[in-house]
Amino acid sequence: MSLIRNIQYIPSKKKNAKPVILLCGFGGAIWQTRRLIAALNRLGYNVTALDFPKRVLSEGDPTLLPTLVDDVVEFVEAERKKSNQDILLVGVSLGSLLSLNILRRSDSFSKAIMLTGGNIVTVAQNIFGRKVWPQSHKELSKMWESVNIFTDPKKLKDKRILFVLPLKDTLIDTSEVRAEVERQRGAENSVHLIERRAFGHAGTIVEETVLFPGRIADYISRIE
Repeated sequence: MSLIRNIQYIPSKKKNAKPVILLCGFGGAIWQTRRLIAALNRLGYNVTALDFPKRVLSEGDPTLLPTLVDDVVEFVEAERKKSNQDILLVGVSLGSLLSLNILRRSDSFSKAIMLTGGNIVTVAQNIFGRKVWPQSHKELSKMWESVNIFTDPKKLKDKRILFVLPLKDTLIDTSEVRAEVERQRGAENSVHLIERRAFGHAGTIVEETVLFPGRIADYISRIE
């Protein structure tokens, strides 16, 4: 049984619309991204949106996150086979991590916009604490090594990525994301970073998806 909770297709009214897959954040729902979806529709994108159950992190089962990644990669690769166009990925928080895993596992995807995201071990332990995740940070990092943000630069060669990151964040360690971006740039990979100063993690998600979803046009232009 797939760990993808909901899948919704929202077509654009424009002719010859292009496909985009929108991957929602942890605990988020597709309806909460409706303004971002509308902005993508206006730009001429048919949106396939996915959201995911909280149990992926809330149950303390370290096998669920890798299983979710497998489920999502299988789904998007099936979607790619249906289309004769390249598919843009837009990830929000957890969806950013899923987008990154798609890029490094599949040759069929080359572009992604990631609206916040970071070390998933830090996220899980900050949200639920040691009662749910009693492992040390090092132990859990090892368990999730294959799906976490830290990526062999060779796997992102010829991929185009844009991160939007809050300058300060209590949920993730933004310095880890910056260091990873610099490592990818050092390997001459195409990775852009935009830092927002107004809000932390949740606020940046709201800023990008609810308050200023029109920014997505600029982000897309940077990775085209």
